[in-house]
Amino acid sequence: MVKHIMAIGTHIGDAELTCGKTLATHAVRGDKITLVSMTAGERYAPSDRSVDEFIHYNIECAAEFAKALGGEFICLGYPDGDVPEGKAVSYRICDLIREKAPDVVLTHWAKGLTEDHCATATAVDEGIFYAALKGLERRDINNKPLPIHWARGPYYAENWGDADGFDPHIYINVTPGFDLWNENIDKIWIVNNSPKYKYHGYFDALSRSRGVMVRVERAECYSIQPHSKGMLHEGF
Repeated sequence: MVKHIMAIGTHIGDAELTCGKTLATHAVRGDKITLVSMTAGERYAPSDRSVDEFIHYNIECAAEFAKALGGEFICLGYPDGDVPEGKAVSYRICDLIREKAPDVVLTHWAKGLTEDHCATATAVDEGIFYAALKGLERRDINNKPLPIHWARGPYYAENWGDADGFDPHIYINVTPGFDLWNENIDKIWIVNNSPKYKYHGYFDALSRSRGVMVRVERAECYSIQPHSKGMLHEGF
């Protein structure tokens, strides 16, 4: 049975790095993938490009990565550094979940490095709840009712910047998808252009070290609220 995995990050690169090997593993199994970014990550725009040019380019990069996994990329267009809090954002995630009908939703850990990460985690958590709420009517842009949909999650991805209180409850064996991820993650601009961080190397090493913990070559970890920890899963 084909599954649909949706990963929602704040900036382009967040979901691709933290959840990317999980998504790639599901992709090689023939599952459906949807990548969502709340912002276009425009605060990282280099000095030799205008913000508008970089937004267009960064979105193209994310779309190419998603396409390599046979999936779809969606940018919600919130301003980088200022993802709003409140019901309007949660309802937008609700509508997206009802429209796309994923089986599983992945996102940031709730205690993130930035307010944007925290706002995203809250909106996803509430959006999943609202999407399954029978008493809540929502409509699409054509004013057609959006049917209720229950998605599992949120599963919170591991990230060095979102580590406060993170507990690795679930280990996903991502060995089958590692090569696909490794061949395509450099499509994302920030991966090799950060002045401070070697993102590719860090997440490569993290998956190897997490794999050692559960006796597989590569693994990615997720936190949930609360379940048995230290469990190895072949996927969602």
